[in-house]
Amino acid sequence: MKKNAGTFRIEPDGFSIHTFELSKKVTNNDYKGMRDRLYCQRPKGEIYRDRAWQGEGERHRCRWFQRNGLRISLEKDVHGHISTCYLRVAVNPRKLIDPNSSYLGILPPTEGSVQGVSKMFFAVLRDSGLPCVLDAYQLSRVDLCVNVRCNSAALFKELLRVTRKLPTPPKYERAIFKSADRKAASKYNRHHITLKHKSRELVIYDKTYQIMENGLLLDEEKLPKGVLRFEVHELRERISKVEKELGTSSVTSLLCHYAEQSEKIITRCFGRAYPDKKFMQPDQLRSLIYAEANTAVGDGMARLAEVMVRVKTLKKGVKKIGKEGYDAEVVLAQFARLGVSPVPLRKNFCAESMPGVSVLLERIARRNVQIWYK
Repeated sequence: MKKNAGTFRIEPDGFSIHTFELSKKVTNNDYKGMRDRLYCQRPKGEIYRDRAWQGEGERHRCRWFQRNGLRISLEKDVHGHISTCYLRVAVNPRKLIDPNSSYLGILPPTEGSVQGVSKMFFAVLRDSGLPCVLDAYQLSRVDLCVNVRCNSAALFKELLRVTRKLPTPPKYERAIFKSADRKAASKYNRHHITLKHKSRELVIYDKTYQIMENGLLLDEEKLPKGVLRFEVHELRERISKVEKELGTSSVTSLLCHYAEQSEKIITRCFGRAYPDKKFMQPDQLRSLIYAEANTAVGDGMARLAEVMVRVKTLKKGVKKIGKEGYDAEVVLAQFARLGVSPVPLRKNFCAESMPGVSVLLERIARRNVQIWYK
């Protein structure tokens, strides 16, 4: 049977920044002035009170600048007789530079791009009554990402499926989307993997699905068969450490740093989270196991691979073979030594093996990755 070449490759923008969030503490008078001016300047409905705000105080959202990649909110948090006010701005830098760009686009990782963001931020907010200089804010979050395109929908969907079964890394918690609409929630979770830590989040998801599901496809835009997006969200606790390392809290300086270091940060974070090197079909995996391991350990490895066909997570698979009398710790150590995952590909899957996400990201940074399939 003729074999085809499935190719994983990086989108032209490479590794860089997708979005970032700014915050600025303001006085009560400044808060009231900015809020009232926005309500006076903007059409009805373009600024509104967020009824979902919980607790004392209030939050107002402004969507007037969304076409330019800016989502603005004014927040007033009240505790007893003390109120604290914040201006927050979520920025899509690619949309800020070019409002007509695709939602697949991210900020080109150059110093010139960051300077362009700073200039456009000033131009868009100059007459709004809001602070229009980037460095007047604090960087509270930055989302780094890379889009990986694949010309085979089967390959990239299978990679997402088997990765979803891998264990949650130490210090992280897996976030599961929940909704009254269980069918919608299940569909969402099939396309997303989110790992949360107090200072950082890791996300893998089907970007093609997300664009179509949210109606973000631009007129005449043709999407590839599959795009996996890998994101690292650096939260305020982590950013504050970077500020100390760099000796600056300048937003533009921090954005330049993150744009330049995005590849290193993304590959390192996913490499630590998902050290599995290779996924294999069940029969090929079983043959490798008994060729490389003694019978006792091999039986445990084969049993775990068999169980993983049916269970949703490696944690559940390990628990099951442990109850059956196998030494799960020894079994997992042997899989790690062989550089293969105990999570098998689907039986009779079109490809005999696939690299794990850590290997994929390391290789794809240098060249396209090809996988032969039937």
